[in-house]
Amino acid sequence: MRRDTTIINPRQLYIELGVDELKKLNCPQLGISHFYEFSLGQGKTHELKAVPDGSIDLLFNIGSDKVTTYISGTVFSVKDWNLGDADLCFGVRFQPGQGILPKDLTMDMLVNNDVEIDGNIFGENLTEKIALADNIVDRSRIFKEAYETLVYGRPDLSDKEKINEYLVSRITRAKGCVSMNELVDETNYSACYLRRVFKNYHSISPKQFAQYIRFQILLEKLKTGNMRYDELALECGYYDEAHMMKGFKNYAGITIEQYRKLQEITGRNRI
Repeated sequence: MRRDTTIINPRQLYIELGVDELKKLNCPQLGISHFYEFSLGQGKTHELKAVPDGSIDLLFNIGSDKVTTYISGTVFSVKDWNLGDADLCFGVRFQPGQGILPKDLTMDMLVNNDVEIDGNIFGENLTEKIALADNIVDRSRIFKEAYETLVYGRPDLSDKEKINEYLVSRITRAKGCVSMNELVDETNYSACYLRRVFKNYHSISPKQFAQYIRFQILLEKLKTGNMRYDELALECGYYDEAHMMKGFKNYAGITIEQYRKLQEITGRNRI
């Protein structure tokens, strides 16, 4: 597992645009991308939408008398995201393809789904400690200390785990722009075997994962630049502008122009 590098900062555009008091703390360690915290606010829906990012999210919904914990895998396309009933949410977003699951949890259970779990399976009395903490910095430290036990307590990687690690790293570092033929040449394994190994760990294919990475790169470019759409498409690995537009609408549920208008209205680019 890559423990100390950040390659992509996976973004959830509806969290960016639809919640109150959004805070973020980068964490380029332990396969984590960043921590985030926000208030849903009175009168706001407690279901927002998730978009594909190839990542796992662990979310603690902190109420006055209980903490409800959800774990979610990547979604296939834009989908309602259950965030709980209390206003305060503290989340952990892992790097695409990263994140260690405690036993009894599998990616088959998480992909395109939000699963309520006992948050204490990640650490003794973890939910209580997170609820009693004063801010995102303290909550992040508490989670990291508990999660390190899982990371550093792992046995040595098996051959299949090493193959999976390579595929995740290669696809992510190539920003989703690497062919199966290249992966076959680099690993000396057949395409069928590589697909089977990858899907066993992630419940999605390498091709789907690469598409989600390209979509995330596009979100980042839309946040920071004003490139022409034809140039943007090529920069992000799409065949052409039409291919980019179709992919964005499928994954975000809105057009790029609609997304940019929402950015202007909210004035938020924070996560």
